[in-house]
Amino acid sequence: MAQLCLGCMRENNGEQICPYCKFDRASEQPAPFLPLGTILQEQRYLVGKKIDNNAEGARYIGYDNFMHSPVIIHEFMPAGICGRAKGKTNVVIRGGYEEKYKALTENFLEYYRTVARMRELSAIAPIYDIFSENGAAYTVEESFDYIPFTEYIERRGGSIDWNTARPLFMPLLTTLSSIHMAGIGHYGISPENLLVTSSGKLRLTGFAIKDIRETGDFFEPELFDGCAALEQYQKGSRIDEATDVYGFTATLFYALTGRLPENSNERKPDGKLPIPTAVFKRLPPHVVTALAGGLQVMQVNRIQTFEKLQAQLSSAPVVKAIQTEATRSAIQSEVAQNYVPKKKNGIPGFVWAILSVMLCLLILLVAGIIWLQNNSFESLFNPPAEESSQVSEEDSNDDPNLIQIPNLVGQNYNDLIAKQNVNSDYKIIKANEEIFSDKYKEGEIVSQSPEYGVSAEKGVTIVVTVSKGLANRELPAISGNSVQTAVKALSDQGFIATGNYVSSDTVEAGKVIGYENYNAGDLAPYGSKITISISTGPENS
Repeated sequence: MAQLCLGCMRENNGEQICPYCKFDRASEQPAPFLPLGTILQEQRYLVGKKIDNNAEGARYIGYDNFMHSPVIIHEFMPAGICGRAKGKTNVVIRGGYEEKYKALTENFLEYYRTVARMRELSAIAPIYDIFSENGAAYTVEESFDYIPFTEYIERRGGSIDWNTARPLFMPLLTTLSSIHMAGIGHYGISPENLLVTSSGKLRLTGFAIKDIRETGDFFEPELFDGCAALEQYQKGSRIDEATDVYGFTATLFYALTGRLPENSNERKPDGKLPIPTAVFKRLPPHVVTALAGGLQVMQVNRIQTFEKLQAQLSSAPVVKAIQTEATRSAIQSEVAQNYVPKKKNGIPGFVWAILSVMLCLLILLVAGIIWLQNNSFESLFNPPAEESSQVSEEDSNDDPNLIQIPNLVGQNYNDLIAKQNVNSDYKIIKANEEIFSDKYKEGEIVSQSPEYGVSAEKGVTIVVTVSKGLANRELPAISGNSVQTAVKALSDQGFIATGNYVSSDTVEAGKVIGYENYNAGDLAPYGSKITISISTGPENS
């Protein structure tokens, strides 16, 4: 294996000081963190330098020996409950906390399994492996080129305008809506937990179990000043989707103004949100309204869901109509106040009013008699079915606020999401659980609600159920391939690859011999771990 720097996982020819990241090869990882060079998951992952840590655990730069690429390894090691001796890998549980540690570990694994199932969402880094080892739980996610969001804002002059922020933040908003539909939240949305990829997309990091993001009896919570909602500082308060709405809106406020809102505890007395005049003038009115609604200090007064926040951030025509109506009303009010009626000579005004009403009644009476002469009285109660249907259909087609629900069944969910924009007549959201299907390929839509052909108001949300494909998949032929090619082939079919190194007189070192417990063409359950045998060459070499 090439000599890798354990600080950045780049090949550096064994240099004492890495020329890329300046990491010293002689460095040691302090306890209770994993020693540098630790190997996890049957020789697959190499552990490098610790990136950061909090009350939940630590994140390390790592390397996937099968995929030959850097990764981020997240270790669950809750503070105050467990620890590790220097140079050791096994976790030691504090006496009397065994059950607490077990319950928290199960929460951690369940939480990240849910996150991992949403790997198709563009605004989060995909998690592709979850396992337990050394008495601890781990997740593995891909590593990618990025810059911190705070640095991105600094490079743009300290803030960005709405036209720049909208395409950045809208995919994140949709992602957060899907996360909450799956029954979990983030509760730490802030500029510190956002990255900007080399392609200019936002990625949300810093996921953590709920216990870390609320004030309780056990953990010191990890809260981000300016972005944490008031309820997160209050012991025993409920945190929910509105809590994440606050964090998202605070981060958007930072992007547009260059500074974070005041701490929600300090804003509590009046809840006002001071916006610089210069910023206020260049923001669309509907964006200002959404910022104010999403940053309400009191949870009950805040925008409650990301769906409603998205509607407000996309409601420019509605706001414009309201402003036009308000202007018209103001003009009419001013005209009414300045209007001085002229005095009439002759018949008093109230007499003219009575005569006008009587004339209208006479006209209506005559019209009614004429209509009855040409139409049967019965038709008032039993209109012809065909005419009734025709009018209803025409009314539906003429109403600019109604659309006919399109047929999404059989289409690829990711393709539809990629094409959808904030101005679409409808919004697509995936149901919490995917299902196996013999009819529809993985990623294709199996069913939808509302159903195809139904009339609905513009802006309607269509909930779709997505196929996981076949429950049992065929194992591809991998003998003689490189490890990277074999792992990718298995991953494409929905399997998780693990490996054992064995000697072979017929297969060159580094190549795949075959499956340990299967043959190519066998069927195996989707998502199962498949062990492959990797050659180390002849036994005597």
